[in-house]
Amino acid sequence: MVRALGMLVYAGICQVMTLANPLVLIEIIGCCEVIEERLDTTQTNSSLSERERRKSARPRPVIENLCVAHGYRRSGIAIALVHACEKAVRPWLGHDEVFAQVEDNNAQALRLFRKCGYQPLFADPTCTKVILDDTLLAKEINVTKLMMRKILDDGNEFIF
Repeated sequence: MVRALGMLVYAGICQVMTLANPLVLIEIIGCCEVIEERLDTTQTNSSLSERERRKSARPRPVIENLCVAHGYRRSGIAIALVHACEKAVRPWLGHDEVFAQVEDNNAQALRLFRKCGYQPLFADPTCTKVILDDTLLAKEINVTKLMMRKILDDGNEFIF
């Protein structure tokens, strides 16, 4: 069973869609998601690929795909999204921690997660990501990602 929850922050005016007014005007200024996926945090056999290690790992909540529109960066939206994901995970049974996997060269994201209380666990050089090459064809490349973890407290940390 995979649980997924998308978190979105909106700015601007949202109009209700009706037959008379089929347009909905929404500006999405930031988004991220928290999913439950199999995750190995032990790194006992780093010669295995990320995909192979996940086969024997237990499900854990992982924050992914966090982004904020350029004009809204450094305004607290990313922190609010991370905290919203953490709040969403609290009722999930069996989870007292949240993880984030960040590319090791993404200094802004690393700084953000550290600011939110995440601690680095290990670097994983076996990760991949899909990019578009010069001819706009999808290509999978190897990247190193840093696995970060935060232990959740009793839930009184945030006020929304």
